[in-house]
Amino acid sequence: MIIRDYQPTDRAALAEVFRDAIRQTAAGCYSAEQLAVWSSFADDSEQFQHRLSLGITRVAIVQQQIAAFGQLHPSNHLDLLYAHSSFARQGCATLIYQQLEAEAIAQGAETLQTEASHIAKHFFLKMGFEVLELETVEREGLQFERFRMQKMLTILPKS
Repeated sequence: MIIRDYQPTDRAALAEVFRDAIRQTAAGCYSAEQLAVWSSFADDSEQFQHRLSLGITRVAIVQQQIAAFGQLHPSNHLDLLYAHSSFARQGCATLIYQQLEAEAIAQGAETLQTEASHIAKHFFLKMGFEVLELETVEREGLQFERFRMQKMLTILPKS
């Protein structure tokens, strides 16, 4: 597995990973309507490309295929951590997460925050996050539950 920085030419493959992760991995936690609305975010190529270009976005490559991606933006917020269902539970998201956490620490962040879906909540708990609150957001008239989560980071002394 190779972890590298996002490149603009990755957009289409990352859109596919995003849609697949939502439609397959999150399918048991959300309605068909919610999955359709959530996954449609990647349909606007320009908006999706812009979002991917923010902060630090890392991509996992397995067997010459894009398997997962994640983003740190700003320096204390983890966003867009998705793995294609074909590569789920193979460590792709964990390695990306570890690199992004190290980046947050290097940038001086004292905490790392995220908003996690029902399915992602378990991953983040395993990574040492705690649930701050359950919140409901609205997208295209549909209500979505997600968890605001936070992890205290160990800041390394500057040498």
